[in-house]
Amino acid sequence: MRTGEHLLIVSHTFPPYRGIGGRRWAKFAKELARRGYIVHVVHSAGGDDLKGSLWTDDIAHPGIRPHPLPQRYPSVLFKRPLTSFREKVMYRVWRRLLPLVTRGNWLDKGVRWRGMLVRKASALIEAHGIRNVVVTGAPFSLMAHLTELRTRHLAVNLVADFRDPWTWGDYYGQGLLGEARIAVERAHEAAVARTYDRLLSPAPSIVEHLRATYGGPPERYLRIPHAIDPEEIGTHPAPPADGRFRMIYAGSLYGAQEAEAYFEEVLKAFEALRRDRPDRFPHVQLDLFITGHDTSAYAARVAERGLVEHIRFHAPLPAKDIFPHIAAADLVLIFIPTANKDFLGTKFTEIFHLRRPVLHVGVPGFVSTTITGKRLGGSIRVEEVARELPRILSGERTITLDPTVDLSEHLLATITDRLLAEVLR
Repeated sequence: MRTGEHLLIVSHTFPPYRGIGGRRWAKFAKELARRGYIVHVVHSAGGDDLKGSLWTDDIAHPGIRPHPLPQRYPSVLFKRPLTSFREKVMYRVWRRLLPLVTRGNWLDKGVRWRGMLVRKASALIEAHGIRNVVVTGAPFSLMAHLTELRTRHLAVNLVADFRDPWTWGDYYGQGLLGEARIAVERAHEAAVARTYDRLLSPAPSIVEHLRATYGGPPERYLRIPHAIDPEEIGTHPAPPADGRFRMIYAGSLYGAQEAEAYFEEVLKAFEALRRDRPDRFPHVQLDLFITGHDTSAYAARVAERGLVEHIRFHAPLPAKDIFPHIAAADLVLIFIPTANKDFLGTKFTEIFHLRRPVLHVGVPGFVSTTITGKRLGGSIRVEEVARELPRILSGERTITLDPTVDLSEHLLATITDRLLAEVLR
């Protein structure tokens, strides 16, 4: 690509629409705009109740030009909790109606976007001479809709970015679909694999699955990690040496049943420490900044166990505001459900950059082997938390990290260099 050239990113969730799905390409858009490229972004406008992204500041650059489209998908199908009688009625109505007018995954938020999206993308391509179009999913229907660009704009470089598994996963309603609907989704996925010039993912397992399933030139398949943005993270002092042991959990609690089991084990660990090490118990704390979930039920369980002074809930914060809290922690807890065991999300690389020890909780996979193999912390299973966490809090077991680990491959500038050299043309 030439400096000053225009490109198009299609991302259903994008600031100010809140949600982690918009974070990845908001960062890349920011860096590309800084380098002199003009970045057009087609995204869902959403309603006022869906706004408040933690990464809105990232798109405050004249080189980033958002093009919001009407949501077109009923918010009541993914909003939680449903608070009004009208919302509950409309939820039932849409659950019955949408499957009748949708052949594939009716839980995909982009299913009603096809005509509008294709028209908007085509108009931008023609108006600005755009040669590169990046479509990130989920929702995966966006990728399928824009296969139509191949017949309209033969010279366009189409790039599909898979943030999560599509038909071979249980995310976004895939696990709830009947065989006929799954067949439709598989046909869409195959069409994307045949049509797009590059297939990207931050997860090695997704890249390997796509390569093994659809074949073709290996250079079509690339792992592009989530990026560390040093400007966002900043620099922060080490934890204070005041005798307290500070733990932090920042992010979502994915995987409902496993998350419930994990939280119960954490409560048992604190109870065990209170019982067995009363000298140490007053000096430990866990601060939780949970995003995307109502925490009242968790807080009630903490209160029932008499642990409110040690396990504390806080409102979610923008990334730049949460990083000082992470930097001040002696240990960062990260729970990963089984389905995500191979997906090294953004929060990992950011925590690694802050050089704070991590305790991964979950089954072994790419996440655990990365953490332990690079000496960035430790890994235990959910069923080990009640036994091992008290040992850590009492000093019997130490979680350490190697401060010399090279993380440069995850820096935003480095990954943007790769995008320009290997993906965009």
